[in-house]
Amino acid sequence: MNFKDSEYNDLSFSKLNCSQENLGRKTFSDCIFEKCDFTESNFNDTRFSECEFRDCNLSLVKMDGCKIQDVSFKDCKISGINFTKCNLLILEFSFENCLINCSNFGGLEIPKTSFKGNEITESDFVNADLTGSDFSNSNLKDTLFHGTNLTKANFKDAKNYSIDPLNNKIKKAKFSLPEAMSLLKHLEIILE
Repeated sequence: MNFKDSEYNDLSFSKLNCSQENLGRKTFSDCIFEKCDFTESNFNDTRFSECEFRDCNLSLVKMDGCKIQDVSFKDCKISGINFTKCNLLILEFSFENCLINCSNFGGLEIPKTSFKGNEITESDFVNADLTGSDFSNSNLKDTLFHGTNLTKANFKDAKNYSIDPLNNKIKKAKFSLPEAMSLLKHLEIILE
C-alpha cells in the first residue's frame, strides 16, 4: 500500500506489506495495524497517537523525530529500533508479548511503561528512567541496565536479567525468587 495522504484517522490496516516504505511525515490517530510488515520502513517525523500495532514486524524501522503518544505494541517483532531518536517530548508506549531485540531505550524518561511478557534480548536501558515500569513475566537475556532508575519497577516472574544493585536504583522494586538471587552476584559475596 502506498500511503499518499498525510493524515489517517480511525482506520484499521491489516496484512500490509510496507517493507522499506517511506511513511515519514504522516499522522496516524486511533489507527490499528494488524499483521503488517514494516521492516526497514521510514517513520521519521511521523506521529502516532492512540494507535495499536498487533502482530506486526517493525524490524529496523527508522524513527528519527517520530512522535509516539499512547501507542501499544502487542505480539510484535521489534528489532534494531533506536527509540532514543524519537521525539522525546511525546513518548508514551506499552509493549506486551513482543520480541524486542537489539533495541535502544538508553537515557529515555519512560516511567510506568509496561513491558509485560516480552522477550527482550540484547537491548539497552542504560541511564533510563523506568520508575514504576512493569517487566513482569519478561525474559531479559543480555539486556543492559546501568545507571537505570528502576524504583518501584516490577520484575515479578521475570528471568535472565542482570541488574547490579550498586549501579542501578532498585528501591521498592519487586523481584521473584529464585531469579532474584541473581542480584547477589554483583555483590561479590559467597553463598554456601
